[in-house]
Amino acid sequence: MTIIRAITLRNIMIILCILMLLPLGQKALGIKNKLQDVQEAGELYAAGELIAAENRYRQAAANHAISYKEEEINERLAELAPITSIRSSLSRLSLTLADQLTVKDFAGMMESYAALLSLKSKYMTPGSPYEAYYRQLSADSGLSDKMTAGFRQFKEEYLAGLAAGSKGADSGTDSGSTDNLKWSLLQIPADYYGGTAAKDKLLAASFKAHDTARLKALAAAGSFGPMLESALSMEEAYKNHSYTAPWLSKQVQESASLILNKDLDGDLTAAFAGHAARYRSYAASAGITSSKVLKLIDNSIARLLREGARHVRGGRYADAIRLYAELAPVQDTSKETAAATLAWNMAEPLRLLPGGEVPGSYSLTASVTDKYGAKVAVAGVDAGGKLVYAEMSGDGTVSTRNGEVIPGSGMLSALSFDEALSAYSEVPVVVANSGETDGRSIFTGYTIRPEGISLLFSFTGSSYELMAEDGSIRVMNTDLADGAAGRTAIFRQVNGAYEFSELYQESAATYTPIDAAQLELHLNEKVMFSCEIIIDSAGRTVARANGRDLLLQGEVPLFTGPAAVSGQFGNEFGEVETELGVQSVPVFMVDSAQSLSLMAP
Repeated sequence: MTIIRAITLRNIMIILCILMLLPLGQKALGIKNKLQDVQEAGELYAAGELIAAENRYRQAAANHAISYKEEEINERLAELAPITSIRSSLSRLSLTLADQLTVKDFAGMMESYAALLSLKSKYMTPGSPYEAYYRQLSADSGLSDKMTAGFRQFKEEYLAGLAAGSKGADSGTDSGSTDNLKWSLLQIPADYYGGTAAKDKLLAASFKAHDTARLKALAAAGSFGPMLESALSMEEAYKNHSYTAPWLSKQVQESASLILNKDLDGDLTAAFAGHAARYRSYAASAGITSSKVLKLIDNSIARLLREGARHVRGGRYADAIRLYAELAPVQDTSKETAAATLAWNMAEPLRLLPGGEVPGSYSLTASVTDKYGAKVAVAGVDAGGKLVYAEMSGDGTVSTRNGEVIPGSGMLSALSFDEALSAYSEVPVVVANSGETDGRSIFTGYTIRPEGISLLFSFTGSSYELMAEDGSIRVMNTDLADGAAGRTAIFRQVNGAYEFSELYQESAATYTPIDAAQLELHLNEKVMFSCEIIIDSAGRTVARANGRDLLLQGEVPLFTGPAAVSGQFGNEFGEVETELGVQSVPVFMVDSAQSLSLMAP
């Protein structure tokens, strides 16, 4: 029999009837179930089994096979809505938590925990009519067990990560990632540690092991600054998470003391100063005003400053200045450095001159201290015969001046500051002299002014002397032309430099040098003055000085021209012939007269 022959009209009708009976059967079953759910729900409600009743009413409401007691079902579900809410909230949280644990979403889990606490606070309040129902529904959902398991999982994982970070502190483990583990561990509620005390003890031990290992690793690597910065960063991070970590300061103190003492034991002053400065900065940022490290730093600085002072007293100026420079990062040593530099310059003034540190740079030098407004002043003759001057002021400022090549510099025998001439000139006067075979020396003097060095005098003699009363200079055993060798010459200042004026007369030692214009003020006194001797038209010898004429009598000189005359004025007057005719003039009784026509070679 083929398939076509088997499909008859009767068979088709049978199949259609069967297909129509299936939905009817399902509907009949649905009707039965709904009637049964409503009946059992009512019985459970009446018996006070509200959780089970709510579940049955909810099933009945979802069954649309028949409309049966819908008003009762809706009323009961409205009345039991809190139970429905609790059931659905716990169910959603349970599903969400399962997903979060699968992907290890700690932040999400904390949000679920917060939602759970919110739900508890709503239904678990004392006296709440739904407290018992919440407890039962929560137990049925298994959510608390899942939450406990989740926190245990994260706690163990984070503690293990923190321990691994402690062991890998010296291998460059990222401190940021391990620090995040701390903050996550702090978020886990104390209940999941076994209580607040247990949580505090466990976390303190774990955090301390991690932090101290990290700080020790940085200290061992010589990373002093990074160690302090890391400690400061940790303290700030803990503060932001309302947590205190006393071990940080303790470990920093220990490591810093070891490093600073190592610097000091090794005489590594520069390293000590750098480390000390960084620690002081750290202490200021951390609000630390007193610690054993700060005390160590202060005591060590004081000891090193005393050591620098001993160097200065012992003449080891370079050692002192180097020590002060090394201490500069942590201590202002500018005053000590200036004092050491001053002491060095006073002990070795040659250092002030350009290139003075190089041996042989200057053939002759002379120096003074606390004179001419300078703490130290020094003059020197360099390799080229040039006069060079330098001075250091009270504030340590050094200024120099360069002069010309000193005549006869190759034969110089001495260089000195002339205190008498310096006082008279009110500026430093430096004198260079060179010896000659006849016992004479060439004396060359220079004034040192802010604008430069200028020649003051140059003469030859065995010695010279400044006459303070008139500022002239007497040069003994002078060497002048025209047979005047061996005489004493007088030099007077003209336009800022000394020039030969006259030969000194031994008898003139009792005569007072005056200006001829002041003759009447020295009546009957032994005086001397310079003048020009002339012969008037009547053959009389006349002395002309400063625009006036004097009639000379007594030991009248037999020469004319520049001269120095000595004698007295007795208040007598005589006549002389002048361009204006015969005039009455004072009569000067001459004791001696000396021609001044001789010139210095």
